[in-house]
Amino acid sequence: MKKKLSLIKNGTSRKTTFNKRKPRLMKKFTELVTLYDVKACAVIHSPYNSNPEAWPSREGVEEVVSEFMEVSRKDQNKNMMDQEALLRQRIESEQAQLQKLRDENRDLKTREIMWGCLKGDIDVHRLGEKDLQDLTSTIDNYLNCVTSRIENLKTNGESSSSLPPVVVPDLNSEEDGDIPSIDGSTHQSETNRLGIITTTAADACAPNITNNP
Repeated sequence: MKKKLSLIKNGTSRKTTFNKRKPRLMKKFTELVTLYDVKACAVIHSPYNSNPEAWPSREGVEEVVSEFMEVSRKDQNKNMMDQEALLRQRIESEQAQLQKLRDENRDLKTREIMWGCLKGDIDVHRLGEKDLQDLTSTIDNYLNCVTSRIENLKTNGESSSSLPPVVVPDLNSEEDGDIPSIDGSTHQSETNRLGIITTTAADACAPNITNNP
């Protein structure tokens, strides 16, 4: 867990901690330059020293800054980020992650609706427009996947164990003799029923059209 940083309110403690951490910071700069062959410099201006401190030296700082200023403005700003830009980047990242989770949850819910319709637990006519649209898309994707797997079996003569299984819930096999599998014949009942649900969902989504005489 990251420690939350905040200003050290006690002036004496703040100065003591500053004097302890400053050499560590300079050591880190030295490691960066030595290990990775990069140019680096630091200027520290504090209330504890009337003159700004330059690392590795005043001349060294001037050299690094001079080289930096010779770089084009576009390249200078390429990897630079202020506090606002950093926060904006983090917000966009979190929003993208949140949207990904929402999409995954929506996909899971739609699959549950699909299997519920197959088992007769859910009436497709009672679904809302958004659920119907998502259901139609999910069924189409599922049928395409099943069809593709069957074609691979027919073309390559592979066994069902050579392909990843289609994940489906345990439907009541006693009431329906066909159990979902990767085999073309045993999939026939479920694919037919999925096709019927897709048609029904499409009809439910379609707007009412009245023909004027």
